[in-house]
Amino acid sequence: MNFDLDSERSKGNANSLSYRQLQLETVDLEPENFQQATLLSRHFNNEPQQWQAYLNALAVFALEQWLSDRHLTLTYQVDSLIKTQVLSSEAISPLQVGNFKLCLLSNASLEDQEIKIPKNMIDSPDFAAHFYTIIQVFIEEYQVIVVGFLRYDQLIKKNLKNTKENYYKLSLEAFNAEPSHLIFNLKYLSPAAIKLPENRFIENTFEQLTRWLDQTFTKDWQPIEELLGKRRPIIQMCLRSDEATYQSFINAVQKFLKQFSTPPIQEDKNQVNLAESELSSTEVSHALVQVLETTEDEETRWQAAELLWEIAPSHPAIGVRRAIDLGMQLSGISVALMIAILPRANQRIAILLRIYPLQEQSFLPANLKLIGLDEMGQSLFEVRSRERDDYIQFKFTADPGDQFSLEIVLNNATVTKHFMV
Repeated sequence: MNFDLDSERSKGNANSLSYRQLQLETVDLEPENFQQATLLSRHFNNEPQQWQAYLNALAVFALEQWLSDRHLTLTYQVDSLIKTQVLSSEAISPLQVGNFKLCLLSNASLEDQEIKIPKNMIDSPDFAAHFYTIIQVFIEEYQVIVVGFLRYDQLIKKNLKNTKENYYKLSLEAFNAEPSHLIFNLKYLSPAAIKLPENRFIENTFEQLTRWLDQTFTKDWQPIEELLGKRRPIIQMCLRSDEATYQSFINAVQKFLKQFSTPPIQEDKNQVNLAESELSSTEVSHALVQVLETTEDEETRWQAAELLWEIAPSHPAIGVRRAIDLGMQLSGISVALMIAILPRANQRIAILLRIYPLQEQSFLPANLKLIGLDEMGQSLFEVRSRERDDYIQFKFTADPGDQFSLEIVLNNATVTKHFMV
């Protein structure tokens, strides 16, 4: 790792004396802890994420040992923490001790006397915990200090400061500085005594996209042809001509197909010679399916799928697409969110997100934003409309079970939709 350890260590050393004077509980780190932390941190791409994951891993190992010495067992799944990128967050949750959930806040420095907690770690039923525990890591001393803890029901009554980066800030003084009280709570308190937010991400609010492949949709998601009416976005995208006829569209498709031209295989009746100058719509459909099923390039697959939507919208090879009218939720501005899903051979799902104007509008309002968020509420992408954009879009791939949210933002209005792949 290429961390600037000297600067981080100097921060830790500045605080080490004051905490030792308070005689807070310390845990010694072993050499193998550092080796494991280094390996885990390498799962992340950039240096800040690696550094935070490194600290967090050391903090988890120390907390596990500290609880074990007091006859309590910390339960966690490293693979899950890595997959959701919780390990590289400023907080790790949920860790489990019996039926209690713990959120671990690890730091190398507490100089500013404030603790940053991602909002999702408090507001989301998936991450909210019974106890929020602060641990400070001292790299050079091979030690970790259990600084303090706070119960969820007490935390939400505190003066939480909002930040623009989706964090809450809380004074260090708000935390109980007696770690032994945490042990007492974990051993003798009932988890039911601390009410956590209920999981609202049930089928009613969580659109499960893989169900679309079985033709199972919630009522607000309509066939795109019904919602967009006579709008012909795909033909316009291909030809950029309002006077395009169906035949000129077919010609444009054939031009697209010629780059994949291969000699026909006589034994396969569905195999099409893409070099032919004139193909029927059926032959064009077979050729597009052939491209869709054989190419590995994701952008090419989407082009083939979109062309097939025009020629054979019910073909089983082209995945599913649905749209929802957001006008009533977005200050009366008539726009639609379209989502298309396209299965891949490796069980992953390709996803296309697109925002269209509705009714008589030809273009989207300027500065409309499509924002993608991960399970923790961290930003994945942001797309913004410009003057005279007839749609904006974003494409990505995901695994079954992955969760994400979309925010569609215009001026002071925001619509949020939650999805599971």
